[in-house]
Amino acid sequence: MTAPTEPGVYAGVPESVYHGDTPRLVNGKHVGSLSSSAGRKLLELAPAEWRYAQDHPQVREVTEAMEFGSAVHTAVLGVGDPIVIVDAGDWKKKADQETRKAIRAEGGIPLLPKQLAKVHAMRDAVRQHEVAGPLFASGTPEVSGYARDPETGVMLRARIDWLRELGGGRRVAIDLKTADSSDPEEFGKECGKFEYHVQQPWYEDVFAERGMPLTHWLWVVVAKRPPHLVSVCELPPRAVDLGRAIKRRAVDTYARCAEADDWPGHLPVIHQIDLPYWAYKQEENQQ
Repeated sequence: MTAPTEPGVYAGVPESVYHGDTPRLVNGKHVGSLSSSAGRKLLELAPAEWRYAQDHPQVREVTEAMEFGSAVHTAVLGVGDPIVIVDAGDWKKKADQETRKAIRAEGGIPLLPKQLAKVHAMRDAVRQHEVAGPLFASGTPEVSGYARDPETGVMLRARIDWLRELGGGRRVAIDLKTADSSDPEEFGKECGKFEYHVQQPWYEDVFAERGMPLTHWLWVVVAKRPPHLVSVCELPPRAVDLGRAIKRRAVDTYARCAEADDWPGHLPVIHQIDLPYWAYKQEENQQ
């Protein structure tokens, strides 16, 4: 399956297809789609670096932490890469390591029995939570939306973990996160660190363009450490407004570079630099 080329809302788009889509300008027309994560990355890098990374994608090294998060998503949402159990106590034996590689190569998630038990404990914690559990009682997992930005014509994409229709034109988007701590204040810091406040309005705008406005956006956060506490979190309007301004800057930056076919690096000047604040403070503390 190839990535959708027309605006719409799609179910069943494979994860590899969704994440493998690359935006570019061809014969004056924007093709491919720009994701929230790619847009945010464009504001972190020089455009030349960003374009090179898009044109020369690297195979992302799979870590146990990434796999574990994917396994929890599969267990809670009921879709995703299949979990495959390897009957071993750890990954020390070469034969078990080779089995793990083979499972990964086939698109599966290799887990030890003890890891599966933890995944199931986290799944159960979400399902049994007074607020989170009912949210997942009905709905559609992994819903992908594609829409053209009305100001630039750039195709944007968004993928909601769980979309639940509430009736009367109301719908809630739920994003499932695994974290070391599900403390709401800690997750607020995570939102700032990973710019989740940009992800929310990006997705909201895509689905609004497709005639499916999201009336609620919630994060369900489940802790990796026992007893796997769960919290359901929501950002205030001012945080979402800030994220929407950043989103606008990212899309405009991409459109400007793509249309001019100019992906600049650092300005060709002598840059005046300084030490970070902490370097001066550190020396003051030694005196």
